Amino acid sequence: MPDDFRHQTDDLAASVAAHVKENQDDFCKRVSEEAACLIAWLEYLRTSEATGVADVLLNGVQGAIIETAGCLTLGLVRPALSSLRLQVDMTLSWLYFKDHPVEWGHLRDTGRGFQTKSDVWNYVSEHYPRFKTRFGLLEQVKLRREADPYRLLSAHIHGQTDFTAPTVSPLSGLVAERRLCDECVELQGEVSEYLSDVLLSAYGDKWASLPPCAQNELESRLNPKQKTTFFKGTGGG
Repeated sequence: MPDDFRHQTDDLAASVAAHVKENQDDFCKRVSEEAACLIAWLEYLRTSEATGVADVLLNGVQGAIIETAGCLTLGLVRPALSSLRLQVDMTLSWLYFKDHPVEWGHLRDTGRGFQTKSDVWNYVSEHYPRFKTRFGLLEQVKLRREADPYRLLSAHIHGQTDFTAPTVSPLSGLVAERRLCDECVELQGEVSEYLSDVLLSAYGDKWASLPPCAQNELESRLNPKQKTTFFKGTGGG
């Protein structure tokens, strides 16, 4: 990195200002729209499923959505990708820790005992009836391009390929072109659908009380035979 820091920081500030001026509140609006169903799920979980343990993770998911919108408003794509990944991490972690107060207390006190995505996936698959069957059905009719957007986001976070590693550039290069910001907005929609599918698979037996947006997604995507399989033994649908 060259030593002309003042010149580079001035250029960075100018690039950010130009990006904000050009796009106004467009990215905030679009991220909010793409995340609308996930936000509805968060409200449902706080109201109907929270146990008083690890509730801060639900607030954290909403905070990460706001971070995503703010980063894209500034043109900062890589931090936006990190916030998108956090939405998945914290939602899945909540599914585990809400029922494990001792483990949650240990994590808070020591900083040890984090749950990986695969840890939580194994937990919900074992302890939530019909989770794997339901998620498999929803995956067959996914609208998102990435079956598991977490994998794509993790690849960018780890940056261990030619495609995902940061490139050498002046500070102003941190402000991404509009195309890349648009792709991040689309990823917010993919994360929202993915997490909605996870939560539908976990709470499908409580169909009548689930967020209307999630009900509508399922109704529009599954055919009658798939719905019968999804609701088998629950009396839903």
